[in-house]
Amino acid sequence: MFLGEYTHSLDAKGRLTIPAKYRNELAAGLVVTRNPVDNCLLLFPQGEWERLAEKVSALPLTDPRSAAFRRAFFSAAEDLQPDGQGRILLSQRLRDYANIATDVVVAGMNKFVELWNPAAWEEKVGAQQSNADFSSDFFSTLSL
Repeated sequence: MFLGEYTHSLDAKGRLTIPAKYRNELAAGLVVTRNPVDNCLLLFPQGEWERLAEKVSALPLTDPRSAAFRRAFFSAAEDLQPDGQGRILLSQRLRDYANIATDVVVAGMNKFVELWNPAAWEEKVGAQQSNADFSSDFFSTLSL
C-alpha cells in the first residue's frame, strides 16, 4: 500500500530515490508512464500494472477514446528496476512531460504512486481543497 507524500530530489543523472516505505512493494520491478489526465507521472508496481494493462487491453479497438487512452498510456510506459540504493532513472521524455526538473513530489495513491512537479502538485491540491462541491458531494456518494 502506498500512502503519504514525500519530496525528493533527482540526482545529476535523473535518478529518483524511492521512499524507503515503498521499496519492498517495488523491488520486483515497476512501470512508470504518463498520466493521460494530469501532467504527472504514474508509477505502478509490476503486478498492479499487469492487472491494469489487462483491463485497458480489453477495451474495444474500434472506440476512438479507448485507442487514444491506450496510445497515451502504453506508448510512454517504461519498465524499471530499482537499483541497490532504491533509485530509478526517470527518462528525460517522462520528466519533460511532467515538467520535473530537480524536485519531485512522490504521492502515494494506495495501489500506485503519482510523481509531480512540486508547483503543479501544490496547485492541484490547493484547487481541490478549495472546491467545496468536490468535498461534500463526492464524499457523500461514498457514504463517508
